[in-house]
Amino acid sequence: MLSFTYRLPTTLVFGPGRLSELETTPLLPKGAKALIIIGQSGNILRQGYLARVQGLLGARGVKTTVFDGVRANPRTEDVDAAAAQARSMGAEFIVALGGGSVLDSAKAVCLAATKEAPFWQGFEAKAYEGAQGLPLVAIPTTAGTGSEGNGAALICGAPGKRGFMHPAFFPALAIVDPELTASMPPRLTAITGMDAFFHAVECFLSTARQPMSDMLCLEAAHLVTRFLPQAVDQGDDLNARTALAWASTAAGMALALSSPISQHALEYSFSGSGRGSEHGAGLVVLSRPYFRHLIGLAEAQGCDDILDRLLNLAVAMGFGADADEDGHPFLQALDALLEASGLDTLRAEDMGYAADEIPAYVAAAMQFKDARNFANTPVAMGEADVTAIFEGVFSR
Repeated sequence: MLSFTYRLPTTLVFGPGRLSELETTPLLPKGAKALIIIGQSGNILRQGYLARVQGLLGARGVKTTVFDGVRANPRTEDVDAAAAQARSMGAEFIVALGGGSVLDSAKAVCLAATKEAPFWQGFEAKAYEGAQGLPLVAIPTTAGTGSEGNGAALICGAPGKRGFMHPAFFPALAIVDPELTASMPPRLTAITGMDAFFHAVECFLSTARQPMSDMLCLEAAHLVTRFLPQAVDQGDDLNARTALAWASTAAGMALALSSPISQHALEYSFSGSGRGSEHGAGLVVLSRPYFRHLIGLAEAQGCDDILDRLLNLAVAMGFGADADEDGHPFLQALDALLEASGLDTLRAEDMGYAADEIPAYVAAAMQFKDARNFANTPVAMGEADVTAIFEGVFSR
């Protein structure tokens, strides 16, 4: 029997060229002072995106200052520094301009700016229960995390990478302009696109799924498969960029309605380690051994509905639903997508990880055994299974 809750409070403005509406939209949060949060790489400055956003806001009388210290795999100390700056300037709303790390950091800043305590400790102490937070305007410049479409944030701290959820994390306004993603180089395009793809796949398989998330997930999986190779080959193809931007946002919305499964928990062992590896790349190197093992568990545990769902994903990716000697159609479709996107040869060793560290990766992943990632995994998966998956990562 169906039973679910549907809530997506963010107003979404989507389409090429729609960033210009920042100057005129009545949907902008009220206030005359805003903190703009960007990454430390400098790309937002080089592409002229920061100056453009500041100009659009300035034209409507909003004074802005900039925090440019967000790192990849955002750190809790970056959140605290940005929150202190927001309090000091009297910011009335926050603008996140960048990729997923920037958007996730900005979500945390919206809460942290309302308290003096460090964000991580404050969250664990339940200091933000019932807090409103500062309003957030999310302007993504990559197409992968879909963070503009949900109320979750991934932040790294001393214990590792953790997911935080709060109603205040939903942006008040999200402006998704695919033109801003055209500056991504081929490798980043591929990795972020696969991040969106795995969000869709995991949410479609999750036991927390619901009808609306199912529709979004199948749409996103189809669009990534169809348009990611094209965007990797021709970065200025606005049609492909638009399709991927919507796929990313759709999969991000699915994260608000369903949940990721244990593939994400395993990946946090990589991108949460402090070595600077990309989350999407970690998902890629885990994907084939992870889904091979998940399919084996589903067959052994008689989870026919999950095997059917994997067939549905394969069909959405353009593959037939009949298994043959080459294996499950979803695995065939996944192999084809990785090859077409130039990621089929990516290895964990390329990111600085080694087989002799497998026990540490397993231990880090099993810290989430009681969290929603494992709880919503549609098959029973224990430590021995996690070990086997990591061994598969390094046996290719």
